[in-house]
Amino acid sequence: MKPIKHILPVILCALALFPNRGAGGGLFAQSRMVINNNAYLVIDNAAYLVIDNSNANALAVAGTGGRIKSEAEANRVRWNIGTTTGTYTIPFSDDAAEGGTKIPYSLTIGSAGVGAGYIDFSSYDGPTWDNSTYMPSMVTHMGQLYAPNDVNHSEKAIDRFWVINAQGYTTKPTPSSMVFTYIDNEHSAAGNTLPEANLGAQRFNNGASLWGDMLPIGVVNTASNTVTTPAITVANFFAAWTLSDVTDPLPVTLSYFTATCKEKNIELEWVTQTELNNDYFVLEKSYDGFVFFEVAQIKGNGNSNISINYKVNVEAENKTIYFRLKQVDFDGTINYHNIISSNCTNSSFEVTMPLLTENQLSFMINSELDENFQVYLYDYRGRLITDKSESLQKGLNTVRINNLNLSSGIYMLSIVGQNNVYSTKLLRR
Repeated sequence: MKPIKHILPVILCALALFPNRGAGGGLFAQSRMVINNNAYLVIDNAAYLVIDNSNANALAVAGTGGRIKSEAEANRVRWNIGTTTGTYTIPFSDDAAEGGTKIPYSLTIGSAGVGAGYIDFSSYDGPTWDNSTYMPSMVTHMGQLYAPNDVNHSEKAIDRFWVINAQGYTTKPTPSSMVFTYIDNEHSAAGNTLPEANLGAQRFNNGASLWGDMLPIGVVNTASNTVTTPAITVANFFAAWTLSDVTDPLPVTLSYFTATCKEKNIELEWVTQTELNNDYFVLEKSYDGFVFFEVAQIKGNGNSNISINYKVNVEAENKTIYFRLKQVDFDGTINYHNIISSNCTNSSFEVTMPLLTENQLSFMINSELDENFQVYLYDYRGRLITDKSESLQKGLNTVRINNLNLSSGIYMLSIVGQNNVYSTKLLRR
């Protein structure tokens, strides 16, 4: 550990007892730690500083301020916050000489968590614009728009990550705001195409392996080099964060897209959670799942961060019909969403307990007769993953399809029988 130049007189005898030497080392402070007049503390070699005082002032700066250099995911400040609330500030700096540039991060907890939990804080930059070469351990891609298979969009993200990992809680705390401080050369470096005025905070959903199911949020202040977020739900309080271009994410995030038989019609319904520059939708249908033609055009809502419901009725036919959504934004950019199918003849089977894992699709199907049916599994873009014929016997049947080798993400299951069709969205975590 590099020396701390000057510290106000607080209980830092732990510095002499727990020096930062080797992986897993810890520095413990149980009362208050105040860093004064540009003193700096270096955490390296996968060590961590433990703040065993839940109060928000247990780590503070004074005078002209102080700095903590983390500059790696595993170099952490672990704050045993538990059920306390308040504004918790980590006086991070970058890895330049003599303590580096001050880039403090603040987390304001509005509603306390449940359980004796703690939060690990770390922040680090990378050597180039290409974030995909130094991602946090829970991040699987820099497909900045939406999907794991998108091309690398590191040029649309600042050259720094923050890892804010709440652990040990049965319910995580609820952030009422976060403040990220950045350095100009981390967005203006050669290779980036990232206007500073467009910066917003974006988190990685490591459960679904997605960036874009929550659009970048926050207000950027280019004078103070900060992005301040609004309140964040517990469901979106994931660990890995960066700052990205708010104009770049996928224009529309769908919650679902379904087809329901109602008398002589098929009711197509979809719900958007977010819309960005969304001009209109085109509902398309097909009789073979490959060749589609337009059925209806539906006006979008431009820009929105609230749930919006859309419904269109299409005349039912005595055959299986496939549907998909085409979304068009104001500049003409087109995005396709998943394919679903419907058949409004009398139902002959019921599907329960569909489950999707990395290598297996399984479900139970209760049939009123002996019949053959076809199983289709599509990815979120409507690309066919597997197509398999199965035979049903009257009664309860268990169906398993193996050796799928699926990545995390959203998939659409369609089961087509002689008289009806079952479709549902599945999540492979």
